[in-house]
Amino acid sequence: MGKAKSKPLSVRLRRVLDEAEELFAHEGFLHFSTDQLARRLRCSKRAIYAIAPGREKFFETVILLRVNKAEDATIAPIRNAPSVRAAVQGCMQASVDQAKGVSPLWMRDVLLFPAGRRAVDKWRADIADELEHLIQRGIDEGLLRKIDPRVAAEALLTSALRVCEPDFLANSRTTMAEAVRQVYEIFWSGLFRGRRNGKPTPRIAQARDLAAV
Repeated sequence: MGKAKSKPLSVRLRRVLDEAEELFAHEGFLHFSTDQLARRLRCSKRAIYAIAPGREKFFETVILLRVNKAEDATIAPIRNAPSVRAAVQGCMQASVDQAKGVSPLWMRDVLLFPAGRRAVDKWRADIADELEHLIQRGIDEGLLRKIDPRVAAEALLTSALRVCEPDFLANSRTTMAEAVRQVYEIFWSGLFRGRRNGKPTPRIAQARDLAAV
């Protein structure tokens, strides 16, 4: 499933879509009827139908909007960073920032909703491709341990998604953002090689930087 392509929305409809994105991120969405959505978004049902032809299609449109933003925010630092260390740090911080902006209710509903699950699966595959290339670059430069880069990428994403699931968070003493941060720190700390020439590896400096955020 590719990124949604649609005609440009009016300022009014764009406001409705942006507010729906924030509402869903904090409260979930599957429990909303169209009437309830119209009330919470301060718009008419006609406005909702102008964005998407039905309640579930509206859900899908909002999900794709947020998931595509998250994907772009994660991939940008991986592709544009000047070094492996900077790419790792940027990717990690982008992931933590995204986790700060959503609630477990959002994650629950996205994973229960078929179009949401498809969007997450696409996000995962796209990010795994980028991480695979990054990890291979780190191996080639002698920074990372020799490991199958695809296995490593999938292991990281599987763990990151798991700690965002409501049942995990319900039994955890940490927030979603902190859980994601810890997953990334554990993963990269294990993947980077040890000290070289008496100097700390990038993982140590990176952990210090992120701990201060």
